[in-house]
Amino acid sequence: MSYTYKVKNEILHRSDLSEDEKYAEIRAILLLKHAISENSIELKLENKEIAERIYSMLKDLTDLKIFIKFSKSKKFGEHNTYAITIPSQPGVKRFIEKLGEYSLKRDSVNEEIEKGFIRGMFLGCGYIKSPEKEYALDFFVDSEELADELYELLVKMEKKVYKTVKRNKPLVYMRNAEDIMDIIVLIGSMREFYNYEETTMIKDLKNKTIREMNWEVANETKTLDTARKQIKMINLIGHKIGLNELSPVLEEVAFLRLENPEASLQELAEIIGISKSGIRNRFRRLEEIHNELLEQEREA
Repeated sequence: MSYTYKVKNEILHRSDLSEDEKYAEIRAILLLKHAISENSIELKLENKEIAERIYSMLKDLTDLKIFIKFSKSKKFGEHNTYAITIPSQPGVKRFIEKLGEYSLKRDSVNEEIEKGFIRGMFLGCGYIKSPEKEYALDFFVDSEELADELYELLVKMEKKVYKTVKRNKPLVYMRNAEDIMDIIVLIGSMREFYNYEETTMIKDLKNKTIREMNWEVANETKTLDTARKQIKMINLIGHKIGLNELSPVLEEVAFLRLENPEASLQELAEIIGISKSGIRNRFRRLEEIHNELLEQEREA
């Protein structure tokens, strides 16, 4: 069972919708499926639950004659098709005009209309991936105008939304987990919202733990690399001139490093009671002596 199916299935069992939500949702689906003509409506769907939902809402909103027909299609493989038809009759033009009043381009657009529109778009062309795999919400829209309407609404709602063309269709998409969860709540899938939120929290915690572990490993590796270089440098100084020829403070830090080959600079500083910058300065002076010895060796 896909994650998209889970979200849509929960939405399809919601019936506590206002009239504005119903009109906006129906308009979105009818436009997505190019179902509106001048004097009639003919909507073809392959999803039984969505077909039943649209048919029921149409019956609630109008007294026009509405027909629903089931058939089997063998085009691109056998599948069921549900056709909802409002044939030409008195009042159908007025109903189509009424649907047009729920365009988001009009001035009087409330939150109920916005919710209904997004829900209709999701039911008609929305796909959402499981948060365990990827944070992704996609709307593959056949109509450029309808894609713009959805994109502009999501921008208005201050969501991180993008628009492109994929598979020769306009694609409106989101990749931000928080914004996707906001949309899941908006369209009425509260159960899946809580599941999405829990999965996201666990995933983020795992990622944080992995980052911290990687950071610790990187720091430890860096510390060991630094220590190896310092030991190599001290050994050369000892071989060339002897460590006892160093000043007392440099001799002290040289032997301290040899006795503590895996210690960090901070740990070495704490052992002899000086600051980290103080011990770094002593190693810098040892490095200068080391480099001078190498230069003398090259000139000899």
